[in-house]
Amino acid sequence: MKALVTGGAGFAGSHLTEWLLGLGWETTVLAAEQEDLGNILHLLKDVRLLRGDLRDAEGIANRVRSCAPDRVFHLAALSSPSESMRNPALTYEVNFLGTLNLLLACRQLGRDLRFLFVSSSEVYGEVGANVLPLREEMPLRPANPYAGSKAAGEMLAYQFFRCDGMGVVRVRPFNHTGPRQASTFVCSDFARQVAEIELGLRPPRITVGNLKVERDFSDVRDIVRGYHLLLEKGVPGEVYQLGAGRAFPIEEILQTLLQTTTASVEVVVDPARLRPSESPSVWGDTSKAESSVGWRRESSLGRALQDLKQDWVGRLSVAPVK
Repeated sequence: MKALVTGGAGFAGSHLTEWLLGLGWETTVLAAEQEDLGNILHLLKDVRLLRGDLRDAEGIANRVRSCAPDRVFHLAALSSPSESMRNPALTYEVNFLGTLNLLLACRQLGRDLRFLFVSSSEVYGEVGANVLPLREEMPLRPANPYAGSKAAGEMLAYQFFRCDGMGVVRVRPFNHTGPRQASTFVCSDFARQVAEIELGLRPPRITVGNLKVERDFSDVRDIVRGYHLLLEKGVPGEVYQLGAGRAFPIEEILQTLLQTTTASVEVVVDPARLRPSESPSVWGDTSKAESSVGWRRESSLGRALQDLKQDWVGRLSVAPVK
């Protein structure tokens, strides 16, 4: 089986690439022109690496043609909601028009391939307790350009299923964490701070935002297994959720990480990290994926956080990380 993974050098993409290689698949990674390959350095001897910009329609068509995949996992995106607010045009160019270019390139192959569009639970926007757990039939009310671009990408992918018969499956993952995650995300931010304290790189003080909100967190390795199962066994045209099926208070995330160190740590709330408006709790129902393709969670959040902290210790011990 030949697979193309866009964003395969990223956080989740690197874990998916690792999983596919473990299955014996011939795997091509599409990475941005200047993207750091640190997440897949240990895989480079086993993958084919292509560089390209999703906004370059002709270039993407050439790259897709050159690897002629049977399976396309489309993870590449600008994924920061806060950054998307600062640059909405670029977010839509990469996340929406880039998806269009990739779908057109796949259609030009003229072969029976399957295409996974990785969306986000962010497409639901702010939600109240009365609609929890979130299910796939919930209306989409994106509250930032990142979420809007993902909702638009979902509709675009569905159009290629309806009009062209392409084997498109859509997935909405909830929050996931684990080794290699950037520190712009809350779990990795906390893990990095704990690692820095252990290594003597910062005083024993952690800065945090609102610890009372609750979010649906999973181990990234469970999520990428779900991507593979959904693309192989999911029904084309359908959308599926992947997540923990429960909400974890951010405070519980912090306490779990603090238990991995013997240091006495002061926790300080930074007003700059507080958001003026956000849903108190968000979590989703994953029964559709479970019953349809037999996906099951195999890893605990505690394990993901422990591995994430150790990953940061390793990264920071070798050289300073920006």
